[in-house]
Order: sequence, then structure tokens, then C-alpha cells
Amino acid sequence: MISNNKTIRVVALMAGVAMAFAMVGLHAQEGGQFAKPLKVDYKNPGIDFSQYDSLLINELDVSNTKIVPPPWKADKPFKWEVSEKNITALQAAFSESMHDQISANGGYPIVTEPGPGVMEISVRIVSFMPYADRDEKVTTRGSGEMRIHVETRDAQSEELIAMYEGAQEVGGDYGPNSDFARQENLKALFDFWGQRIRIAMDRGRK
Repeated sequence: MISNNKTIRVVALMAGVAMAFAMVGLHAQEGGQFAKPLKVDYKNPGIDFSQYDSLLINELDVSNTKIVPPPWKADKPFKWEVSEKNITALQAAFSESMHDQISANGGYPIVTEPGPGVMEISVRIVSFMPYADRDEKVTTRGSGEMRIHVETRDAQSEELIAMYEGAQEVGGDYGPNSDFARQENLKALFDFWGQRIRIAMDRGRK
């Protein structure tokens, strides 16, 4: 039988993880981006969330990401190529944000191997819709919109904890359509994800 205090911690962490991925429809203090809520596709009701005190965060999956033209470009030529250099930089920025926001300053360990008390998080970018052609000299509100799929599992047993999917805006402020602006907007979004995950873990410890 779970004590009342433990029940409160379980509920708090469950709500916090859901908030981190499904309820991030809040303005970030930095970057000004707006992240839409994700749909909760599945949540395991039998998981004791309070058992997790470290994370295994897989490399950002962009292996099958589709580039989708925005509706106002649907009937026009639209060319957008993503180089291996861009992919490497994107994955590095994601990893950096997770470590900086989750494990730095006395936070939660990010490990590389499964083990007891380890929650595994996998994030896949399903598609990216840029708001303009790569070299188009225009000002846009944000850089585009990505659809992501998130899975959380018990890293040791591989039991599925939850799945989320939905669209996330990349940036929310007006700025130039440039690689630098896109990188800054993506890094701000990744930082925000990391912040929400850490808040979720904090709530689970109380």
C-alpha cells in the first residue's frame, strides 16, 4: 500500500512529466516562443513515477523528418535541403540544452546506460514546416513549426510510460529568416523543454 505522501509525489511527478511534454503551452521567459500543448497518446496508469531520479535522453531523432512547405507556398516551388552539418548541429544543441537545464547546478543525472531509477526519453521530429524558403530575405514570426513525437520508458525494463505528439512553434518573435535565427529559436525551445522536465522531476521529489 502506498502512503499518502508517496501518492502525492507520484501524482505530482506524473502531472509534471505530462506538463513538460503535453502542457508546455506557456510562454518561455527567454526566446519568446510559444509551445502548443501536445496530445497525450498513451499514459501507463501503473507506473510509480517517484522511483525515477535520473534520465537517459536519446539523441534527437531526425532520421525521417519531412520538410513540409507552409500553406502559402503549397503551389510554388519550395526547396529546402538539410545537410549533415545542420543535423549534427541540431542534435548537439538538443543535447546541450538537456544537460544545461536538467543536470547542471545540482540537477538530475543524465546517464548513458539503463539502470534502476532511470527514465528514458526519446524525442523524434516528425516534420518541420519552415515559414519561408531558406534563402528568402524576409522577416517572419518565428522560424517555423515542427511536429514532434515523444516517448518515455522505464530504461531498465523498457516498459512504456507515456507517448505524446503534436506541433511546436519554433520561436515566437519577429526576426530575420536566417540560419542563425533558426538556430537561436531552436536552442531556446530545447532549453524550455529541459526546464519543464527539471520542474517535473523537482515536483516528484516533494
